[in-house]
Order: sequence, then structure tokens, then C-alpha cells
Amino acid sequence: MPDTPPIIAVLTALPIEYRAIRTHLTDIETEVHPTYGTRAEVGRLPDSPWRVALLETGGGTHGAATLTERAMSWFSPEAVLFVGVAGALKNDIEIGDVVVATKVYAAHGGKETPEGFMSRPETWHAPHHLEQAARHVLRDERHVHFRPIAAVDVILTDSSSTLAELIRRHYNDAAAVETEGSGVATAAHFSGTAGALIIRGISDKADTNKTAANATEAQQMAAANAAEAAVAVIRQLKPKGARPNDFDTVPAPELAVNGTDNPVPIAATTLPHRNGGFTGRSAELSCLLPQLAPAPSGSTAVPLLASAVTGMGGIGKTALAIEAAQQACSLGWFPGGTLFIDLRGYAGEPVAADQAVLALLDALGVRGPDLPQQKARQYDAYHRLLSERKDRMLLILDNASDPAQFLRLLPGSDLHRVLITSRDRPDSLPVRLTGLGELTSDESTALVTRALHDADEHDDRAEREPDALRELAALCGHLPLALQTAAALLRRRRHRDIASLVTRIRDADDPTLVLNNGSRGTDLYGRPLAVRPVLDDSYRRLHPDQARLLRLLALAPGPETGPEAVAALADLGMETSLCLLEDLAATHLVTPIQVGQGPTAVVRWRPHHLLRRFTAAIVAADANFQKEGEAARERLLAFYCRWATAADDRLRWLPGRPAPERFASRAQALAWLDTERVGLLAAVQWAQEKKYTRAAVRLAERLAEYLSQRRYFDDLITVARTSRKAARRIGDRQGEAVACNNLGIALREAGRTEEAVDVLTHACDLFQAAKDRHSEAGTWNNLGNALQAVGRVGKAIEAFTHARDLHRAAGDRLREAAAWGNLGSALRETGQAKEALAVLTRARDLHRSTGDHPAEATAWNNLGNALGDVGRVEEAIEAYNKALENCHNFEDWYGAGLAFRNLAVVHEPARHPAEAHAFWLKAADAYAQADAPTEAAHARTWAKALE
Repeated sequence: MPDTPPIIAVLTALPIEYRAIRTHLTDIETEVHPTYGTRAEVGRLPDSPWRVALLETGGGTHGAATLTERAMSWFSPEAVLFVGVAGALKNDIEIGDVVVATKVYAAHGGKETPEGFMSRPETWHAPHHLEQAARHVLRDERHVHFRPIAAVDVILTDSSSTLAELIRRHYNDAAAVETEGSGVATAAHFSGTAGALIIRGISDKADTNKTAANATEAQQMAAANAAEAAVAVIRQLKPKGARPNDFDTVPAPELAVNGTDNPVPIAATTLPHRNGGFTGRSAELSCLLPQLAPAPSGSTAVPLLASAVTGMGGIGKTALAIEAAQQACSLGWFPGGTLFIDLRGYAGEPVAADQAVLALLDALGVRGPDLPQQKARQYDAYHRLLSERKDRMLLILDNASDPAQFLRLLPGSDLHRVLITSRDRPDSLPVRLTGLGELTSDESTALVTRALHDADEHDDRAEREPDALRELAALCGHLPLALQTAAALLRRRRHRDIASLVTRIRDADDPTLVLNNGSRGTDLYGRPLAVRPVLDDSYRRLHPDQARLLRLLALAPGPETGPEAVAALADLGMETSLCLLEDLAATHLVTPIQVGQGPTAVVRWRPHHLLRRFTAAIVAADANFQKEGEAARERLLAFYCRWATAADDRLRWLPGRPAPERFASRAQALAWLDTERVGLLAAVQWAQEKKYTRAAVRLAERLAEYLSQRRYFDDLITVARTSRKAARRIGDRQGEAVACNNLGIALREAGRTEEAVDVLTHACDLFQAAKDRHSEAGTWNNLGNALQAVGRVGKAIEAFTHARDLHRAAGDRLREAAAWGNLGSALRETGQAKEALAVLTRARDLHRSTGDHPAEATAWNNLGNALGDVGRVEEAIEAYNKALENCHNFEDWYGAGLAFRNLAVVHEPARHPAEAHAFWLKAADAYAQADAPTEAAHARTWAKALE
């Protein structure tokens, strides 16, 4: 072995690139150039013979050339690598990918002539031996590209600029652009060596989004990926003069199969390590284990073809399969042992069945001269060996993406068992499926807690920060791979709290960038702890129509979306939309969620939280996808507005009016609104974007009656505030007035009465300025309610009287009746019992004449109170029962609660405690059904007092 450890020079331009390389080195020492004062750090690369001299050049070709020449004269390195970040020039190059430069163009060389710019290209090719080493070690990494790059002395942030056009015209095969490569290549060439290898991680698209991309984790991810690729290349190199066995750490290349570059997979006769942190999945294990159990003696049941664990990438399929296998083996179910093979179905080159059978035969002892040469004979030998085995075996075919990978590998014997893991459901085969979903919140936090404790038993962050831990689990979408990656990040950040990681993930445009190679580690199965590549692989495999629908679904408001809304979003027919959704569900990229039971049940569709953020980032990074997404959101808003308007019309409908479209009953309208509620509320928030403002404001107006009837006053406050702000921003005074009126109603019902008075007063002023007397009258009525609630009863009576007079002048008997009713209640509060009774009787009669039965129920309740005031108890009880009849007919549970409360109150003075007790309990039940917990608790307290 050489006496002096050989050295390689690695240069970077930016500190983030420098740190990415330095992380891989040990035993680092600082060296200072005796003449120029240039500083370098020299460290060892573990598991290799190499020392690495690391230098930071700064940006630009001049500094890169100078430092490259200096490093070569100073250290006499056997190879030079320049490692850093770059901007992609091609659509098939994604952020986080790595480009190994096969040649470097000095893109500024040329001559400006009257005919235009005449390129005089200077090109530096990658050293052959370094490129070959890189191709060997990185060929199976699908995110690594061997392509030319362009080097310029200008930072490119506009893909439509003159410079960008120049590069496209004269260097059109360049995959990326950066600012140092030509300087490094030139210096390395003129220093008398074979040149330098340039390795670049892609951090942006060299367009106007460059700054935004750099502000995220994109640069860090790109630098880390480039550094890992560079380190892999260095480990492939052998020092000059080394004998074949001098350096055992340099791995030998794997054998090729059938003349291809695909390496022969390895089949193991021992199971991979059991995941010590395996968490949850008790229901899935109880389902899966019986499928592996031996058939009872004398059983005539048809044996399973195979069992399959399916779920999205990173959901923990392999971990569950190994856990089930370990438990089954510990029970003695497989005395013949196990065979395990990773089919790498979602890697760049999945393992074909022809390759897998060779690995399985090798594991079974068939190799060398005993191995048949013909493929058919190889399969025959494999099946014969399994059929001749009398002891049961378990075959685990991990990570299959296509039945073609495993069908010919099935034993064909009733004795043995097969367990397959896949992201795709093999629906065309009689395979028993066990589908995996997200972990529960408790299971997720337990996984992270255990991972922290396993690394350091004194790590008490999980116990100190339970709220931050739960939020971290939610941000990870309760996905095991994301949780494991987050735990690895926390172990690296030992002196920082969980909340800091929560903030970092929450604030990222795409959380998968944070949860991507952040730990630079692998799981127990040797797979990278990185979320983004898993999602990227799944997305890239989709048919274009499926990928489009997934992108658009990520833009839908709310976590789940109904089938009609999905069809509107994608501008597709229902049948086409449902077929695509079912295809996506088969690959576990969306999950069907059943809402309700029986014939009224509705299936809604939910992409995983991290997948939604991932695909939304894909849309944001592509101008064409952005336009497609904007059009989709406009369609969805139009869909929501149409049917929310129809549902609102049905809720306000009275006999004699034209019937609204679609909804034949109030119950149907409420059912649709209840089902779509989350999406509707989220769509209103789009009002903050100018292009959607008017439609979103209109949608907010059509939700007010529903939210009020369902007593979702917190939601109504949010919706009305958003609508008010948006309407004000675009100068829509009418829309602002309507939003203020709805906001005032919600604030009063929520007990924030002083705020309600201010908002409703402003609404009155806006309607008055707009000369909208009809809306002004209704707002005076609402203002009167707020004034009464704060104890300004005299002012409330004035407001109700004004509202009544305005409605009467407009001929609006319906709203005039409401004003009469409110006026009567205010008069009761001032002790004017007889006047109140007359006014409330007038309100009851008006409501009855208009056919507004829900309002009539309120009028009966109020009239009953007035009758009780003057001692007419029997008539009061009759009025409350009339109110109950109307409330039950229209499912007005809050009104029913009021009526039961009034019946309880009127029975107590009459010395009927049993009846009063029963009515208080009924009031509590009605209030609870109306989602009024405070009133329900109050009623239960009164009932308990009468026990």
C-alpha cells in the first residue's frame, strides 16, 4: 500500500456547497498556503484510501480558475472535482437532480456581427476515467444525468432573457447553467492534468423563481445531493500504482445480466433486520398473520395465490411484511426458511423476473455449471426445487411495481406462502390485499419518541414538547418514512427543540424538500431516508391524464374533494373522472373516504398531505401547469357558486315561490352543504387572490344562511371577514355591506356583542349610501338585536321600529314580521307586557300568512313568553307546543331547545318539578343536536337541580 495517503482536490464556490462536502470528511486539518495565505481543509474520506483537500473559490470563473491552479500546484492531487449547485435548462431536469458534466461550454465566447452573435465555443470534456467511474457508481440513480453544462459569468434568473436564448441556440444540449465550471476546466487542463470533473446539484430552474427556490431548502438539498454523488465517485477511484488488493474498500462492479447494465439482484435466505421501532399496525398484523398460517389439518379451503401489503411509498409496507414474517417464523410456521428479494419496482431499472429467478436459484444453491442456460429451464429448476421441498417456506417479494415481476416466481405449490409488497394494488389477480394507511396521531408520536430514545435515552424533547411533537407528526402526514426522516433530523439537531423543526417544515413551500436527504442516512433496509424521491418516482410513473388529475386535486380546497367537484376541477365527465380517481386509488396516491351510510353515502377523495404539497410545488414550478391550475380553480369556484346558490335558495324557499334547481327539499340542500362544507369554506379564502375575488365574495354571501342555521358562527365570522376585506379591496361597497351584516350577526351570536354593534352600524351606513333600502332595513333589524344584547334596549326599540317601517314601505311582509317579533321581545324586556303581547301576536300572524314556518316557530316561542308574562299559562304552553311542531318539521334543533326550555320554565312555578325536569333534559338534547354546548350544559344543570 502507498506510504503517503493519496489526495484528491474538491472545490466549491458557495459555503453551503463547502459544508455539504465537509460533512463527509473526518480528521480535518486546516492548511495555509505559505505564499498566498489561501486556506484549505484536508480530511479523510472514511471507507476509502483518499484524503480530500477542500477549497472554497467563491463565485465566478476567475476565482475558480485561480484556486484550481493553486490547489493543483499546492497538493498535486490525483484528481480534481468541482461540486456545487446549478440552474436547470431542460424540463426533464428537476430540482434536487444531479448533473455530471460530460463537457463544459464556455458560453460567452463569440463575436457580435451585423448578422448577429457568432458563437466561438470553447469546450472542455470531462476526464474519461473520472466520467467512467461516475457512470459506474451512479448509473442506477435515476435522478443523476450525464449531460453537458454551460458556464457563464452572469447569474441567469430569466429564462426569456437574451442570454438564455443564446444558450438555447448555440449550446442547446446543455442541461444546466452555472458560473465556475469553465474556469475550473481551463485551469485543470493547463496545469497538465487530464482535467476536472464537474458535478452539479440542481437548485432552481434558472428563471424568475430562482430567488424563491433558493429561499427554500432547494439549495441545501441540491448541494447535499451533489456532494453525495461526488463522494460516491471518489470512493470508486483507486490511487495510481495501487495493487489490486491494496484498497479493499473500493467495491467491485456487480455482474451484468444478459448483456445489460442491470445488476443481478441478491436474494437473501435470512430476513432483513426487524425494525426495533415498529409502531402500531396491530389491526393489519391480525389480518395478515392468519394468511401466513399453515392450513388446518383436513382443510379443503382453496389456498391463496399470494398475500400483498399495499400502500403509498413510505407508508411502511416492508416494515410490516418483515414484522409479520418474523412473528410467523417465531411460531415455527416456516421450518424451510425464508427467501427475500427486493424487486426495486420503483427504481430506475426495476428487477425483471428473469433476473430475480437467477438470484433466487443462487440463494437455493443452484449456480455455476448447475445453472441452466435457457431461461425456461431456469424457471423449471426453480419451481422443481420448491415443489420438492417438504418444509414450508416463505417467499417475500418486496417492492413490486408490476405483476410481471413476480407472477413467474410464485411457487405453484400449496405448501409455501408468498408475501408481496407494492405501491400498486394487483387488482387483476386473486391476491389477498392488506392496505396500509397513515398511522394514527398517537402511533406517529410514539414512533418519533422511540426513535429519539433509542439514539439517546436522555433525549427528553418528546416529553417536554408534546404539542410540537403532535404538530410535527401532522406535518409529516403521519407517514412512517417522513416521521423517520424527521426523527433523524432531530437526532442531528440534538441541541435544538422540536418546535424549530416544526417551524422549518411548516414554513416551507414544499415540506418534502426539508424531509429529503436531511439525515443523509438510510433505514434498516438500506433505503434513503428521503421522502421526495419516493413521491417523485410514484408521480413519474403515472399516465399523463392521471398525473394531470393528481396535480389539479392538489389545488382543490380542503383535504377531501367530492366526485362532482373533482369533475368540475378537471373539466371531465363524471365517469371519466371517477375512473381516473380509481386508478390513482389503486396506486395509493389518493384515498377514497366514505361520508355517511347507506344509500345517501358519498365517497370523497383525499390525496396524502405531503403528496398534495409535493404536486402543488410541481404546479408552481411550471408556467403551463400554473395556467392549467388557474383555469381549474375558476371552474371549481363556478361549480361551488352555482350549487351553493341553489342550496341557499332552497333554505330560504317559501310556498308559492319558484322551486330552486337540483334540491327538492331543505334536507337535500343541507346534506349537500354539510358534505361540501370544508371545501366551500376553503374556497372562500381564494378571495385573497385578485382573479378569484368576485366569485369567492359571491360564494361567501350564499353560505351565510346555512352557517347561521347550522350555528357554525366561528366559520361565519371567518367567511364574512374574508369577504369584507376582499370586497373592500376591489371597491365593491355593496359586497362589503353584505359581509358586514353577516359578520355582525355571527359576532352577536358568538357573544361578541360590542363588536357586532360597531360592524352592523357600519353596514347600515354602507347600505344607506348605496340607497339599498331593502338591505338597510334588514341590517337595522340585526343592529337592534345587537343593541338589545348589550343592554341598550331603548336604542334597540328605535332600530326595530325603523326596520319595521322600512320593510312595510317596501311591501316586504316576511321581514316586516321579523321586525315585529324583535320589537315585541324588546318591549317585554322593558316591562311593557301588554304592548309586547299585541306586537308579538301581530308578528305571529304575519309569519303565518307568509308561510315562513321556521320563522313562525320563533314567533310562537316569543308569543308564549309574552303570554306567560300576563299569567295566561295554558295559552303559553300551547304556543310552545306549536313552536315545537314547526321546529321538528324543519329540524330546527336550536328552536326546539328554546321551546323545551320555555316549557320547563313555565312548569316550575306551577309546581310540576317532574315535568320541568323532563323538559330541561329534552332542551339539553336539542341544544346538543344544534351544536350549542353552552346552552346544553346550562339545561343539564337546571335538570340536575330538580332531581
